Amino acid sequence: MYNNVYIQLCILRSMNKSATIPKTHSPNLDTIEMIEQTIEKNHNFRTVTELYNALPRGVQHATFKKVLDYLEGSNKIAYDKNGAVFWIFARNKQGLVHLKKNSIPLK
Repeated sequence: MYNNVYIQLCILRSMNKSATIPKTHSPNLDTIEMIEQTIEKNHNFRTVTELYNALPRGVQHATFKKVLDYLEGSNKIAYDKNGAVFWIFARNKQGLVHLKKNSIPLK
């Protein structure tokens, strides 16, 4: 009887170890700002790969994708139907007026 309980405990422990959530890497502020500045300076990139290759220093792909998800979620970038990346965030009122004046309305 005790052997059976011991075996069940061992199975539960092994299941618990395999069910642990892997730690993910979080991008640091310098990386986020570097990607933001690259996109803002050049305004648009035809592909995500073009943006990735334009970065001044290397970034892991998973970190890069996480930053792009963050920037899209905070309404700083947008993608068109072909996958091009556009900077859409205005940092100040002058930038907002410029964007509004030069934007094409969507129908």
